[in-house]
Amino acid sequence: MLTLDYSSQNVVNLQHLQENQIKKMNLIREKVRKLKFVPIEPAGSYIPMTFKSFDGGVFKMHLDPFEFDIVKVADSNGNMQMNFAAPIGDYEDADVEMILSALDENPIMRKFLRLLNAHSLKDISRFITSRGTLMEIAEFACIFDAVQSEPKDKHTIILRDGLLRTRKIIDALIYHMTDSLYENKDHVRLVGVAKTSKIVFLLHAALICEKIFPSNLAGYVKIPLDVENMAYKWTPTRRLKPGTPTRLSYAFGDLYIAKLSRNKNLFVTVEIPNRSDNDKCIYSESEVTEIMSYLAKDAMYSYSVMGYPQTIMRAHESAAGLGMSASILHDNIIQELVKQSDPSLAEYIRDSTVLNEIVSKKSLGGGV
Repeated sequence: MLTLDYSSQNVVNLQHLQENQIKKMNLIREKVRKLKFVPIEPAGSYIPMTFKSFDGGVFKMHLDPFEFDIVKVADSNGNMQMNFAAPIGDYEDADVEMILSALDENPIMRKFLRLLNAHSLKDISRFITSRGTLMEIAEFACIFDAVQSEPKDKHTIILRDGLLRTRKIIDALIYHMTDSLYENKDHVRLVGVAKTSKIVFLLHAALICEKIFPSNLAGYVKIPLDVENMAYKWTPTRRLKPGTPTRLSYAFGDLYIAKLSRNKNLFVTVEIPNRSDNDKCIYSESEVTEIMSYLAKDAMYSYSVMGYPQTIMRAHESAAGLGMSASILHDNIIQELVKQSDPSLAEYIRDSTVLNEIVSKKSLGGGV
């Protein structure tokens, strides 16, 4: 008979690991105590913009058993920027060449490739056959199309849903993008905002215990490089050496943790570009505070996630608004696949489509 033992004393090595974790927490708290809280007031008159990529999963666009998906990039005003088919799974070299060649000719993508001094998508990423990579690159292409195209008499802030740092683009090319931001910084600003991140996961308990963020104020703290490296330890090719603060090669700039609402203790991570290839500052300290003040303004009445910029959530709402057109597109694609298939496969496609629609509507019961 199995005897259950609920005593923690009999868990091998538990005491040692607990002691090490407490030491680590005390070290983190010591570093957090040195962070300087900068209060902010909601302010700013920027025109906000967000670009967001979505795949068929968002639209419940099932194309089983075929291994391709439809990717769309929309902005926070509901405008479609890009719309293309992307592979799922492994593809033959000839298929990859065909897919990338078609995307290379997209006007927005073509402009992005020129910015990176590249001829093709396969020149800018180590993981180019991944659908996730194509989605992220398409998002950046739309972002930098706006950075380069926005009129100089308009002051625009572009918010990315998530941090700016990316491993999907070869890190040696990042400086082309930060250079473009430096050249256009007087009228366009770019910032990445993430609801969750490794750095918040690492520091959250210490921030609360040390009461770094006053409960009645919005504000932010800048994360020192040595603390950042406690959360982000890998470059694309190697692990960082402990104790030697090193800027990640794929990072756009500095990390901040911000509380954008007085009434909500939501900690968001903000990445603000801070240098080009010659280490020039892109945004000054006062401009960083100005950017944070605008983020607080954008999050002031945000719904449904209080304390998170509303402009980013509008980009998600745009995806829901594209649901009807996506449904029609899905039906047209299915019809085309049926026409190109033999009777047996055509019957399977029709039956599979009906079953997926039933499951999507939860007619079979189950959890939420």
